[in-house]
Amino acid sequence: MKTLNLFLFATLALLITTNFNLVQAQENTGSNQALMEGAGAFLVTTGTKNKDAIGSPYLYKDFALAKFSSYADEIYNVRYNAYADEIEVKIAEGKIQNFNKSLNNVVVTFVNDNVKYTSLNYIDSNDGLFRGYFVTLTESNQNVKLFAKKGIRLAIAQPAVSSYDKDKPAEFKPTDDVHFITINGAYARELSTKKKEIAKLFPKHSKAILDYIKKNKIKTSREAHLINLINFINTI
Repeated sequence: MKTLNLFLFATLALLITTNFNLVQAQENTGSNQALMEGAGAFLVTTGTKNKDAIGSPYLYKDFALAKFSSYADEIYNVRYNAYADEIEVKIAEGKIQNFNKSLNNVVVTFVNDNVKYTSLNYIDSNDGLFRGYFVTLTESNQNVKLFAKKGIRLAIAQPAVSSYDKDKPAEFKPTDDVHFITINGAYARELSTKKKEIAKLFPKHSKAILDYIKKNKIKTSREAHLINLINFINTI
């Protein structure tokens, strides 16, 4: 009889524990469930941090509220790792995953400042083909679109060259924004700061573009001026 009571008690305890863990698991996934089930939307984060480096690989170290266009009704804790070029999503305390940048037409909008990121195939200055995140600067329904590539580089550690010097640790440093352009959905390419080179991209309208640049005193080193120029090009 005593053995039977012990068996019943153990069985009841197991059922209670199982039910509790199931409820807890459901609560922990919460609003992340749709994103987790979204056709392989997440990839497990790989280690890209250099613990000995000073500075940060993130544009903003803290997570911020953001929306994914595929799941517009949900809000997530997100940050952009500009060094690794990854969008990180905080799934739960101590659990961070990268959003799959290979997914097309997904826009990540940070709620506080309305900055929008999207992933694109792009060709760098050495004609290497990559995929990465860009800040969208013009309307998504235009044939010609302008983007900004944010970046952070890792300066390597430098040992002291004399007894008077000190070792310099590796350091994450922000880089200047680089502007890219897409034309009719083609791969993104770096946009030249030379006015004539920009006009050459549109041979049928090169004269009109150069006239607009001259008349409006466009400085291609200024982002706001580039946005105005691309908006004009979309009208001709």
